[in-house]
Amino acid sequence: MNKFQDLDILRKADLTVEEVKRHPAFAKLSDNQIEDIIITIKKITEIAFNCHVISEKSFGKMPENP
Repeated sequence: MNKFQDLDILRKADLTVEEVKRHPAFAKLSDNQIEDIIITIKKITEIAFNCHVISEKSFGKMPENP
């Protein structure tokens, strides 16, 4: 069974504290710690996306203003 089978990669809503707490590695963390984790994930995702956009523009694969 593929553990990513039910993953919604196009989800529009942010992760919630409850979703993160369901994972055993994060179950004992406080809500504030989990909120910090969620913010960190969002920032890393934004950085990766922006790097991808810059890379694509550098190689002429994307219009300047998509």
